[in-house]
Amino acid sequence: MSDPSAEPPSVAGLELSLLGGERRWRRREVARSVGVSLMSARKLWRALGFASVSDEDIAFTDADRDALERTVSLVREELLDEETTIAFARALGQTTDRLVSWQIEALMEHLVRCPHPDCASGSPSGAVAHLAGIADDLEALLVYAWRRKLAAAVSRLEHPPAGQEASSARLTVGFADLVSYTRLSQRLTTRELGVLVQRFEGLAADVVTAGRGRVIKTVGDEVLFTADDPLAAAVIGLSLSERMATDEVVPDVRVGIAHGLVLRSLGDVYGSTVNLASRLTALAEPGTVVTDSQTGMMLAAHEGLVLVPQRRRQVRGFGPLQPLLITRAGPTERLIDLD
Repeated sequence: MSDPSAEPPSVAGLELSLLGGERRWRRREVARSVGVSLMSARKLWRALGFASVSDEDIAFTDADRDALERTVSLVREELLDEETTIAFARALGQTTDRLVSWQIEALMEHLVRCPHPDCASGSPSGAVAHLAGIADDLEALLVYAWRRKLAAAVSRLEHPPAGQEASSARLTVGFADLVSYTRLSQRLTTRELGVLVQRFEGLAADVVTAGRGRVIKTVGDEVLFTADDPLAAAVIGLSLSERMATDEVVPDVRVGIAHGLVLRSLGDVYGSTVNLASRLTALAEPGTVVTDSQTGMMLAAHEGLVLVPQRRRQVRGFGPLQPLLITRAGPTERLIDLD
């Protein structure tokens, strides 16, 4: 428990704690101490998303130097080549930047709602005080989550589904799109819109994860997910539709799924299967899940689902296409339960 008589932490104090020490190195000094060119060091810092500094700025700590030395050693010991090392750094930079932004936004929302006097109604000083108290726990949780995700990835490497390679795989891709998001964004206040988006992202992530799928990314009013097979994706899609339909904050969603070859790169997915799933989502009515005929053939044998042919449509990039509406065979069919 914190000491109520203690001075509240300052921004400078919290920054010092997070950085692990005083800034005492210029960028050229850091590069020289590790034995690399300034250009190589700048490549890494740029990949990590750090702001540029001048040669005269004392901007780096001992921890920055240690991180550069550790990264360079991966290349020197031939564990990774320079291109892959930069790709790793870019993945870390982009992911942690979004993670920190997300956590700060969530914290500020919490402070606004928090009735305790120490919350200071979402003031910067209240945020600094809270961050000082939880930073170590957040760091430990970050490392824990990364290790769990890596362990799951290692398991997939050892036992990959048939026909899957590192850069490509046959997967089912799904898009879930919020209905009337543009109209809502114009009518709601900024805070109300933020609550809606957070609620949507949270529910979608919970449903997809519980259904053994993977959230690839969320972009405002849309979530992109993958599953190993069409049945899993269909159950996720139906569960998303029914979950959003009963939620008091989030509007209905429309979902499109397609199965086929998918290219994987930098945590994202690409290819015609992804494009088809996106096009199908645009064809779906609010609160429904649709797929294409080829994916539908893989679902037809499942007794818990009913496929209903829809009106044939001309789809850009795919020509004439007849969507299939996916519905449950009956109310007793169990979908993903988050309770």
